[in-house]
Amino acid sequence: MNYYAVLKKYYDGKIWGIAEDYSTLDWGDETPKPTDEELTNHWDGMEHEYLENIMRQQRNQLLKDCDHCALPDFPNREPWLVYRQLLRDLPEDWTIDTPYPTPPE
Repeated sequence: MNYYAVLKKYYDGKIWGIAEDYSTLDWGDETPKPTDEELTNHWDGMEHEYLENIMRQQRNQLLKDCDHCALPDFPNREPWLVYRQLLRDLPEDWTIDTPYPTPPE
C-alpha cells in the first residue's frame, strides 16, 4: 500500500513523514489517526487508478524520449512509428501485468 497516496487523496495530505507501515505513520496533529483498515480500504479502491497514473507518466516519458524518431527524415522510421502507436494504445488494454512495448533496435 502507498500510505502517502492515500493520505494525500483522502486526508488532505496529513502526513509528517513517509511511512513504511502503519506503525511508523506519524500523523503529526491531534485529529484522530485513521485505522490501518480504513487506509487499506481506501487503497483498495484507488490502487488501480494510482498505478495507471504512474503507467501513463512512464508511457508519456517513453514517447517524449523517442519524439525525434518520428521525424520524416529519421532513418528506419517505420518501426518507431509502430512502437509509438503501441505506446499510445497502451492505456486502452492496460492491466497491472501489461508490459511496455519493446522499442526497435
